[in-house]
Amino acid sequence: MRGASLIIVLVLLVVIGLTSAASLRNASSNERVSHNFRMHWLAEQYAEAALRYCQSQLLLADAQRVSSLQESVLMAFSKTAAPGWANPQTWSGSGGAYASLTSVAQAFVESLDSAFVPQMLPQCVVERQALPLLKNGVSVGSADVYVITARGFSPDYREIRPVIRSGAVVWLQCRLSIQRAALGAAGTLADRVWMRIINPPAS
Repeated sequence: MRGASLIIVLVLLVVIGLTSAASLRNASSNERVSHNFRMHWLAEQYAEAALRYCQSQLLLADAQRVSSLQESVLMAFSKTAAPGWANPQTWSGSGGAYASLTSVAQAFVESLDSAFVPQMLPQCVVERQALPLLKNGVSVGSADVYVITARGFSPDYREIRPVIRSGAVVWLQCRLSIQRAALGAAGTLADRVWMRIINPPAS
């Protein structure tokens, strides 16, 4: 009888051990899923912050903007050629035609109630097309159409080129229509269309 009791106790201990291990494994998996979701959400928030930052800059008069978002360095929007944001070199910071690559200032994305700070600051590039506003065949100003493409990184994002990456990156885009009384003057927002980029350029 004592031998049978010992066997039963050992079986119960094995069952309890297996159950505990399964519970710990499920808890660990749930924690990883929650962490990944939170990192992706933070990357999206940083991408939205980059969109808002670039939009606020484009509404200013040309002379009041940061140098990388002044009209002279913005990429020209073309309906026939591939968009500039889809070119991986645009995001390499190589200058020249890609000088509109703008990193958002850290003060713009910091929050007093959050300890998260991205290792890589969110970025945006801008393409521009000027459309004349006509009234009775007479030019009364211009409507500038801007395509802002932004990407935000999670606080745990790491990149060692060319292929090693970890963390989350989210790409967002918006198309703005801004009315101005004159080229280089401050403008007012006429229209805004927001979208998510499903297939970002490979970098």
